[in-house]
Amino acid sequence: MSLATLMYHDVVAAGQWDDSGFPGSAAAHYKLDTANFLAHLDGLCAGNVLFADPDAVAGGRYEGCLLTYDDGGASALSAGEAMRQRGVRGCFFITTARIDTPGFVSAQDLRALRRDGHLIGSHSHTHPSNISQLDASALHEEWRRSVDTLEQVLGEKVHTASVPGGFMSTAVLRAAEAAGIRTLFTSEPTTRAWHSDRCAVLGRYALLRESSPAMAVALASGQGGARLKQWAAWNVKKPLKRWAGPAYRFARARLLHERLPAP
Repeated sequence: MSLATLMYHDVVAAGQWDDSGFPGSAAAHYKLDTANFLAHLDGLCAGNVLFADPDAVAGGRYEGCLLTYDDGGASALSAGEAMRQRGVRGCFFITTARIDTPGFVSAQDLRALRRDGHLIGSHSHTHPSNISQLDASALHEEWRRSVDTLEQVLGEKVHTASVPGGFMSTAVLRAAEAAGIRTLFTSEPTTRAWHSDRCAVLGRYALLRESSPAMAVALASGQGGARLKQWAAWNVKKPLKRWAGPAYRFARARLLHERLPAP
């Protein structure tokens, strides 16, 4: 059996897109309103989805459906509690420079999430706009400092991370490995896992603001063509993201701002 990993970000009250996590229309594109998010959880539970144990995944057991959350916004604690109430555990990837700052998790929040059985991992230290463009020294600093910060907060080793923005490269992977990361999640929509010398690399399926509970169930279970559709869209956008750089991000942010509903 393969592992289907779903990628969430923040969960906020409808229209309050900047209350948790990074502000702006581009970030809001990935945030779900609370009612829709709870419907996602209930739909997944009602759909008899087999949820993966995040610690087991980190240990190399790739089966079921894993829920992950990027950025480390303040809504992580309430999202974790909603999962706990349904007997589900997930993985929260934290931008460590933002810990204890407005709109983001506190160190106390992270310890509470871990006590509830959720796994805590790195999402880099500062969340660079394109981590793959950093030089070797800056890359190592991003991963090393993030891992060190989380280990101090949690009092345990941290071996799991996700790549910010989905900008994966060989250099990004090597720097993560050097920082002790042994399970690295990308934004590539796939259930296929592959291994480098010391690290397992796993893909994820993104859930967006407009994603329905039925979409979450389809991605988790492999029903219909939801996975294939997301894979095709990803492979169209990937070269644009990598080579167009700031121009791509500017055009995308402008388009998303125009689509953003008013509060």
